[in-house]
Amino acid sequence: MTLTPARQRNAVSGGMALGLILNKRASLPHNKVALDLSFEGAWESWPYRSKFPQVARDLANGTDGIVAMTRADEDKHTAGVLYWKVDGPALRIATRDPDWAPDNPEDLAYAAKRIGDEVPLEGWRKLAKEFIDRFER
Repeated sequence: MTLTPARQRNAVSGGMALGLILNKRASLPHNKVALDLSFEGAWESWPYRSKFPQVARDLANGTDGIVAMTRADEDKHTAGVLYWKVDGPALRIATRDPDWAPDNPEDLAYAAKRIGDEVPLEGWRKLAKEFIDRFER
């Protein structure tokens, strides 16, 4: 199934949040330049990026990596379980479901299914791992 441009954007944002949770990260310091460069670098090396051509176009047309990464916020009505929230000097990953647990394999699988079938759970984990490695350099 072809995803709409909005759905592609929200899937990547929610998937990035899920990937970070899988890597035991629920927040990041709000360092715009480092976040931009880290996301854009991780995106370029990610084998699933071709499934999200709108996000690739957005980045090529000047959308900042931080915007692409955190598009799914509390106000967006997305199918995803996770969203991004600015919390003082940090970006925090929050959940729309108070019973969702990041250490529950069933909840993780449910979150991945809500994002869509385009990328397996491990794909999101790898995108976030590459992002973290770049961010921490």
